[in-house]
Amino acid sequence: MSSATESAARVSQRTTDLGTMPLGRLLLSLSLPAIVGMVVMSCYNLIDTFWVGRLPDGTGAIAALTVLFPLQMVAGSLGMGTGVGVSSLAARRFGAGRLDEVGKVAGHAVLVPIVCGLIIEVLCLLIPGPLVRFFGAPADVAPLAVQYLTTVAFGFPFLLSMMTLSGLFRGAGNTVLPMTMMITSAVMNAVLAPMLIFGWAGAPAMGIRGAGLATAIAQLSGATLAAIYLWSGKSGYHVARRHLRLRLPILAEIGRVGLPAAAMGCVGSVVGITFNTVLGSFGTQAVAAQGLAQRIVMLIISFIGGGVYQGLLPVVAYSFGAHNYRRMWRAYRAAALGTSGIAIFLAAVTIALTPQIVGLFTKDPQLLRLAVLAYRLRIATLFLVEPQMMGVASLQGMGKGLHAMAVTMVQQALLVIPALLLLAHYGGVMWAYAAQPISDILAVAVTASILVSVYRRYPPNRTYTNPVV
Repeated sequence: MSSATESAARVSQRTTDLGTMPLGRLLLSLSLPAIVGMVVMSCYNLIDTFWVGRLPDGTGAIAALTVLFPLQMVAGSLGMGTGVGVSSLAARRFGAGRLDEVGKVAGHAVLVPIVCGLIIEVLCLLIPGPLVRFFGAPADVAPLAVQYLTTVAFGFPFLLSMMTLSGLFRGAGNTVLPMTMMITSAVMNAVLAPMLIFGWAGAPAMGIRGAGLATAIAQLSGATLAAIYLWSGKSGYHVARRHLRLRLPILAEIGRVGLPAAAMGCVGSVVGITFNTVLGSFGTQAVAAQGLAQRIVMLIISFIGGGVYQGLLPVVAYSFGAHNYRRMWRAYRAAALGTSGIAIFLAAVTIALTPQIVGLFTKDPQLLRLAVLAYRLRIATLFLVEPQMMGVASLQGMGKGLHAMAVTMVQQALLVIPALLLLAHYGGVMWAYAAQPISDILAVAVTASILVSVYRRYPPNRTYTNPVV
């Protein structure tokens, strides 16, 4: 048997496993590599925070990274949206047996992120000052934010490509390669960041610019690995020259799921801008504390929801394409209950150790106090967020991007922004940090109502062929 035939057989088996393997083992096998990748990516963000916090103006540098986090969320959201769109579309095509369209989907996964990434890069290089002010940079933080932005911007096309191709590979049931890409990129960043920030090993001492350059180079390495694998013939996608052309019907299919997913990330960016602006009125430490707490929370989320989210989506998409609604809802239930239980355990452990965890990144007593408060408030309701995240993944897998966007809009914007403005005005910085957990509680009812309406449309007892348990 030739290597190409063996590769095709492996891919065929992976996609078949989405509909036949026992759910517990399937979700574990898909989620573990994704969890490792998400943990690595979260550490990736914490690495920059750790090292820039040791610069002479460490608090200001952390605040600069915090200010630009919403912009990076916009870039990442476009990559995530395209990745979710191609992952859902590819998995549904595999499930429906429509293999002729898979190469065309892969071609779009190559072209779309490059175009979008270049547009964002050029914009950041042309008007960095207005951008950092738009994203809520206080006057004393703006110069540092500009330095970071004008170097990290070179990595945006590679960041989008890495995220989009990760989604493409997951659509074929391959979660190991996305994990490998993330690890490669994170290791590169971990090695380069201190060298370029402080001038170690003969490298130039670039300060916060060094953190941005290390990130850009690391993203290039991850995207390069993805491209090599895609064209190796082992990925399950055979991209020919004829596939490297944008087609409106496929763009529409990807956009139907991907654009709402990207919009959800952009909504998070709007929330981030609002937090930066509101907290900026309480001082640089308040902004830096929000960013530091957010990065630690992202690490905790990556241990559970982030990875399981990526593992659940192709299972739901394949089951939906095969009209196996019973298996689809069982997968959601297992993911929701499992992640919620783990969230309770992790919250209990980390709340007790929060001062020690935050103390790894700063010795500023005011920043330490505020970051501990922000983290404890945010992590307390994570067990309610996880079932909602699994609901969003399931809705995206079914191709119901607007429903998924509605869940996220309610949780991340329609509730949290008014709560933030009111609580900060009347209660000060402590109540500003409480806006997100309060919104998490209120959003449960809305999320449940949307999922119930979809459940009634696709009940598990609907007739389907080849039932699988």
